[in-house]
Amino acid sequence: LKKRIVFLDYKPKQVLSIKELAKEFGVSAVPIREVLILLETEKLIHIIPNNGIYVTDISFQELKDVFEVRLFLIGLSGRLAAQRVTPEELNKMKELLEKIKQEKDRQRLIQLDAEFHDLINYSSKNETLADTLKNLRNRIGRLWFFAKEHDTYSLQIPKDFEELIKALEKNDQNKCEEILKNHAIHFIEQIKINLYSE
Repeated sequence: LKKRIVFLDYKPKQVLSIKELAKEFGVSAVPIREVLILLETEKLIHIIPNNGIYVTDISFQELKDVFEVRLFLIGLSGRLAAQRVTPEELNKMKELLEKIKQEKDRQRLIQLDAEFHDLINYSSKNETLADTLKNLRNRIGRLWFFAKEHDTYSLQIPKDFEELIKALEKNDQNKCEEILKNHAIHFIEQIKINLYSE
């Protein structure tokens, strides 16, 4: 359910029905209710008693706040990954990079981008940091909703990740931090261009 919200199968402001979700997932209403409460604490849905359940709209003030925190933490993740990444993790990143280069479906590209970030973050060997970044990305990731097809950010993803793998192989902390921060800034700039060029 979270995946569907984060990766835009369910759009901002979309109404969700417990009955329909229970049927779709083949479970009773009880686990669906429990999951929805958790999703509300993550600010991905909004439950209005006696009214309905909505996928939260995208609040730009909240996203600005999230982005500021994420920008700092993503740099830290890059520095720690440069010190602690294993050869196995680097190989997984290379395999994932090949999939990213081949991917033509935008929805799938968004998911692969998220997987790659998770790999980097968990290679920092700091689970609290990795989990926090994943949670923040889930909140900010829906901004893809505002990006156009074939945006320059999407085209840049393979180049950024290729450069990052090289920096990780050299254990270059400064370079890893710089690449990841620029990658995040480019994403936000792309969204701004799309929003204000209407």
